[in-house]
Order: sequence, then structure tokens, then C-alpha cells
Amino acid sequence: MEEGRRPSSFDLMRYWIPVSLLFFCLYGVADGDISLEKLKAAYVYNFLKFTVWPAESSPNMPLQLCLGNADETLRRAFATLNGQSVNGRKILVRDSPIKAEAVGCHVYYLRQGGAPVALRSLAAHRPELLTIGDDEEFIAQGGIIGLREVDGRLQFDINLAMIKQGRYQISSQLLQLARNSRMKP
Repeated sequence: MEEGRRPSSFDLMRYWIPVSLLFFCLYGVADGDISLEKLKAAYVYNFLKFTVWPAESSPNMPLQLCLGNADETLRRAFATLNGQSVNGRKILVRDSPIKAEAVGCHVYYLRQGGAPVALRSLAAHRPELLTIGDDEEFIAQGGIIGLREVDGRLQFDINLAMIKQGRYQISSQLLQLARNSRMKP
């Protein structure tokens, strides 16, 4: 950055996202173990910071983060988000049976290896639902944000076509950080 120039929002985000992730990871180190699931939870928290839900969604209403196909390790990792605040809204983390259509959820995190979910159908019936998952085929199956480990690093892709159908807005700054940000929808 040039001297005397005010930092842009993108400059600030490029600084604060890694700092936030580092803080979250250090929290895991203090617990004695840092896991990939804790890192995924930190990413999800940051995704929520850069997502705005429609005005009809009350700002006082908690943000429901539902876990599909969760095991105990994933539940513990995401428990660190429970009660946290993002954009003035409290996060409530809960399990969601896969066949329950994610009723009441704003965000649906689907762990790989579980029963298949008809993500395209879910998005069509629930356009206000942000789907995030870690299965290799998550984006191809109609998910919105797909986490994947590449060369020992956690990265993410965003389904640009599906994002247009959602009733929420994801910051262009977040879109620029995705692996596929140059991909045309």
C-alpha cells in the first residue's frame, strides 16, 4: 500500500480475514489440538461476516447455523460459534436431520460422507438458505460455498450460478478470495 493512501475495504479485509482465522486457530491451539474442523468453523464464521440476509429477516432474530451429517468432532468445532455475534445477530448452532429440509435454518453446513442431499431442490425451495459443505462434489451438486483442502491448505469455491438465486448478498470482497472467483457463472 502506498504511503499516505487510505486503505481500501479490500486491503482491510485481506488483513483482517487472516488475522481472524489466526485468532480462531490459536484458540484451538490453547485447547491442545487444532483440527481441520475448527478451521472450517472459522471459515464459516468469516463467510457469515460477509453475508447480508434480506431485510424481512429481523436483525434481532438469531442466525440459525444448522449442521447436517455432523459427528462429535464437527459439533465441538462449531460449538465455538454458538452464541457468537456476527453483524449484530447471535449465532445459534444446532443439528439438523438431513431429511428435515433445514427448516428454520439460515445456514446449512453439510459434512461430507453423509446421506445425499438434493441441494438444487433445497435451494429452489429455500432461496434464503446459504449452503456450505466440504464434500469434493458439493459445488457440482448445487451447494453454494464448498470448502476443500488443497496442498495442505483450506480453500473455498463459490457456486456463482446458485448464488444469484439466493435471497442474501455475499460481499464482492469475499467472492474475490474464492478459488474460482474468475470463473464465469
